[in-house]
Amino acid sequence: MEFSSDYLRCANCETLVFAHGFDKDVGRVKDDDADLYGRQYWLSHQVQTWGYPDIFARARKDIPERCLHWLRTLLKYKLPPSRTLELGSGHGGFVALLRFAGYDATGLELSPWVVDFARKTFQIPVLQGPVEDQSLEAGSFDAIILMDVLEHLPNPTGTIRRCLNLLKPDGIFLIQTPRYPEGKSYQEMLEGDDPFLEQLKAREHLFLFSMSSIQLFFRYLGVGFIHFEPAMFPAYDMFVVASRQEPVVCSTRKITKALSSSPPGRLVLALLDLDNQFGSLRRLYEIGEADRAER
Repeated sequence: MEFSSDYLRCANCETLVFAHGFDKDVGRVKDDDADLYGRQYWLSHQVQTWGYPDIFARARKDIPERCLHWLRTLLKYKLPPSRTLELGSGHGGFVALLRFAGYDATGLELSPWVVDFARKTFQIPVLQGPVEDQSLEAGSFDAIILMDVLEHLPNPTGTIRRCLNLLKPDGIFLIQTPRYPEGKSYQEMLEGDDPFLEQLKAREHLFLFSMSSIQLFFRYLGVGFIHFEPAMFPAYDMFVVASRQEPVVCSTRKITKALSSSPPGRLVLALLDLDNQFGSLRRLYEIGEADRAER
């Protein structure tokens, strides 16, 4: 059924789907200047259209905030030196952080220019092109990571099936993706100035899942264990860990031991400690402000 001029809503599973069709080969960048996910997507489109920082700023800004948040959750389920693949790794900062932490981490991007940027900036391995086009050993990865990527895929079922082939039986998906607040109409969102409206990015966000529909999606593919972790942007995102086998949660002691096994890992552990301290100070500030507002 129609949700808005650009999206349809599935009444059965509460997924929003871009209404005007999409190019199944959008992930194969042939012209780095003209194609949607070529270099201009990172240099000008995100800046001019959405007001986001460019790739140079993001390469610095993302590491101490979202990358640490993602790392903390990955450590909960998979310890270094687990082998990871990040689809849509962008500037490569998260892959670099994972490698510092001791993971055997590789990135993947679509634009040749972005791949070159990440390799030179962070000295990391990055594959170029869709994961479906890569020659990778089946059952060789412990975790496959998609941060703000799932919603861009023209064939999410096909891509995730390919990833399942690459994962070990106990491997996990770590996914950040927009969360459609199921049951809400477009008009209700407009009237309430819902923050999710920002995620209705025609031509880019092709599938927007709800919490219910993402569970149905993965279970349809034989992935029965779905955990929702705290999202960094809970007003409009969800943060999902999905696996075929029930994942084992790592203790704090094991995480500390794994990170302490190398000098770079110790630096990452110190960053996580600082992030914890900052979070505690922020919560105290928020409590103080709330108390002051009540007086």
